[in-house]
Amino acid sequence: MSGMLAIALKDLRTFSRQRISLFFTFVWPLCVAVLFGVLFGGSNRPSPRLPVAVVDEDGSAASKAFAEKLVARATFAGVRATRAEALEAVRKGQRVAAIVLRPGFGEASTRLFHGTPPEIEVFTDPSRQAERGMLEGLLQQQGAERLQTLFTDPASARPSVRQTLEELKRTSPGATPNLESFLGQLDTFLGSPDAQPAAPAPGAAAAPAWAPLRIVQQDLTRQRTGPSNGYDVTFPMAVLWAVFGCVMAFGTTFASERVRGTMVRLQVSPLSRGQILAGKSLAALLAIVIVELLLILLGVVAFGLRPSSWGLMLVAMLCTGAAFVGIILLLASMATTEQGIGGMAPAVMMPLFLLGGAMVPLMVMPPWLAKLSVASPVRWAILALEGAIWRDFSALEMVVPCAILLLVAAATFIVGARRSEVA
Repeated sequence: MSGMLAIALKDLRTFSRQRISLFFTFVWPLCVAVLFGVLFGGSNRPSPRLPVAVVDEDGSAASKAFAEKLVARATFAGVRATRAEALEAVRKGQRVAAIVLRPGFGEASTRLFHGTPPEIEVFTDPSRQAERGMLEGLLQQQGAERLQTLFTDPASARPSVRQTLEELKRTSPGATPNLESFLGQLDTFLGSPDAQPAAPAPGAAAAPAWAPLRIVQQDLTRQRTGPSNGYDVTFPMAVLWAVFGCVMAFGTTFASERVRGTMVRLQVSPLSRGQILAGKSLAALLAIVIVELLLILLGVVAFGLRPSSWGLMLVAMLCTGAAFVGIILLLASMATTEQGIGGMAPAVMMPLFLLGGAMVPLMVMPPWLAKLSVASPVRWAILALEGAIWRDFSALEMVVPCAILLLVAAATFIVGARRSEVA
């Protein structure tokens, strides 16, 4: 074990002294993440039409008319739904809000200027404060429009005015004399000469202020089902470009040592060939995991990355590192010179990166290309990293991408080790 560690430390020191390798394993991937993160970040602007789900739990003619007008408003992208469907749509981020017309909405709509107004529940994500304020203003505006329509239609206004006046006299006679006077005069104006304002009762409490609508705001935290910003998408891509830099650096080192006879000198040491390969593979694995971790930590500190699980993140990094260590060994066993691996590695890796989502994000790939991408280990590495950052993968969901990466690691390591023995 001490010999293996010595070889690993030697390769790590060699890697750290190669400035060009450090540039392509850290600086260049960071530039990719920031540049594309800024580009993708511009796509998160809120839509000018608020996507809402409207639920009518009252079922009256008044609530049905209100709901239909709400859905048809130009400021809303509204759909009708049940309560369960509407709340689920808000949780998943498919709708900004669920607007629920409570039972009794139609009956309350007949009351004017007193009592409990028609009640609406609005379920929104508490983080969407701007949309909440805008939504409440639009609902109050429609409530006022409902009142305006009522007054412009005398045939429908008179029954509401009389009913309100009678209810005031029955429940709290004299408590609101000005309101009773106003309603009486309004009733007279609409054609009824019977209304008379009642005298106030001594010591009666003032009635609560009336509003066109009563809106009850409810918090409903949205489930994270997508990236919170552009950097959630680009940093997994950047990590794979860092891995590409490690593949080039360590692949070149492996081939160089075999060509220059360093491997032959190591083989005459007490270490077996297997221990030598294990030590060199350990160095490559540590370098890959360290670079991956540094990039993710930088993303957390400076760019708002919030991994859903650090444990799964570490698993994804290790499995990614193992897969590409095997690929390094396989490529090094196929090259006979440093120049050979310098040409072979990009020729092999670039198609895998293009197909696997390191150049075009998996989430925006055309369906036909996404199907082909399953052949690339890059896809499974990015999927594992995204699963720990923003896809909210469970441990069970992480099994598939990690198992495929480990199978790639085993297959490439075995083939690469055997080819190295022949060489």
